[in-house]
Amino acid sequence: VMTRFLYFALSCLLLAACSSKRSDDTLRFFQRGNIELKAGDRTEAIRLYSEAIATDEDFPDAYNNRGVAYMNGGEYERAIGDFSEALRLSPDYKQARFNRAQAFEKAGQPVKSLEDLQRIADDYKDSAQFYLLRGNLYVSRNDLREALKDYSVAVSRYVKDTVRNREASKRNLTEAYVNRGVVHYNLRDDHSAEHDFKIALAIDSLQDFACNNLAQVYVRRKQYDSALVFLNKAARLNPNQPYYRNNFGYALIQNGNLEEGMSEIRKSLALDGNNAWAYRNLGVYHLRKKNFAEALANLRKAGELGSGVELLRFYLGEAYLGLGDTDEACESWRMSKELGEKEAESRLKEYCK
Repeated sequence: VMTRFLYFALSCLLLAACSSKRSDDTLRFFQRGNIELKAGDRTEAIRLYSEAIATDEDFPDAYNNRGVAYMNGGEYERAIGDFSEALRLSPDYKQARFNRAQAFEKAGQPVKSLEDLQRIADDYKDSAQFYLLRGNLYVSRNDLREALKDYSVAVSRYVKDTVRNREASKRNLTEAYVNRGVVHYNLRDDHSAEHDFKIALAIDSLQDFACNNLAQVYVRRKQYDSALVFLNKAARLNPNQPYYRNNFGYALIQNGNLEEGMSEIRKSLALDGNNAWAYRNLGVYHLRKKNFAEALANLRKAGELGSGVELLRFYLGEAYLGLGDTDEACESWRMSKELGEKEAESRLKEYCK
């Protein structure tokens, strides 16, 4: 994609509670599990939480914390199982419900995640993490206006927390700005997007997502020299990110550096051979070279691989025009215009009267 959301690891809620109702053995296993998890030994933490559960099967905190350990290792279904068991034992366990919402999101179950979040919304009205997670979920539903509201609340909460040196780190604040900037970009509010990406980079100058995304604002404005500065930086910071390579290649082509741009796009495809945007950009390269049949083949391939590829219909129109098929060209440009792409308007006036 041209611009990407930054989905990062929100802090899971780890419980350190001790209860006199638990046996000494149970609490000892539980507390040692907390120590190991905080030290980064997830496997040992899981073993110790499991020992605690074996001595007391009705211990919701142990299930919650083991779920956190599973989630930290990407074992989302196991995490969901543990958070669900914690909630079965303690239905009002808000921390476990928040953790399960995160696990549902990571497991690709946004509806269930949102259901959990809505049940605890009043309890988390001061939590930046809550609004950031819910914003991500709104994005997954393409409800960008609601996402924008939640990201804005998350930004304001993180700003306050950072000023007070509580909870939030600068990293969290940076990423909240990045995600809000992406929403602004997708709503075609480039001024606000640029503002958010620049603030993110002022906080963390090495934030590669922000470099990439700020560059896309400049690409849309056809300010390719400025775009190339930030795309080059993003690619240096994360050389194995295929989207950065692809975006860098596109900007080079648009700036007239065709062969250098093609080289970057091929590097991108070597990293991810199913990137629809890279095939679109190969099509653009061949358009510039006036290889219209090659351009059309690559643009069609982009359409097969993904939907929502910006300017794809416009470039298809260009390829059809080059091949002498004005009817197909006009149809593609009409579709491009319907998508709000202003580039098609002049073509429609000139060729499609």
